[in-house]
Amino acid sequence: MVDAEEYERWRSEASRALEGAGAQADRDLYNWACFSSEQAAKLALKGLLHGIGRGPWGHDLDRLIETAREAGVAIGDEAASAGHRLGRHYIPARYPDAHAAGNPGRHYDAADWRQALQDSQAIIQIVDEAWDALQ
Repeated sequence: MVDAEEYERWRSEASRALEGAGAQADRDLYNWACFSSEQAAKLALKGLLHGIGRGPWGHDLDRLIETAREAGVAIGDEAASAGHRLGRHYIPARYPDAHAAGNPGRHYDAADWRQALQDSQAIIQIVDEAWDALQ
């Protein structure tokens, strides 16, 4: 039994978060673009877990990936590494006191954004493929 409505509720917000990340990157707000990329992957993954009745909790992408694997979702090591990299943006991209000096924006650049985008897209692709396989 799958919950398509709940999945779509979360998955649509994942698309919006990734769209927002692109808009932030266009304005050189790379720390926020990286954070939004992390959020997009997390929203998609949580949507899948909600959709298959695994009610995820928390904000740790590594733990969410582990939960998805336990539920039988095929997430390879490369995608798990993508999730691990993305998880690093959850706090330092937003909080000035996460760095020894300077605002978070000073610690992020276009290369960080490109990697975060690629990582987020990898997670979202796995989520979409897993969901399509359930249909």
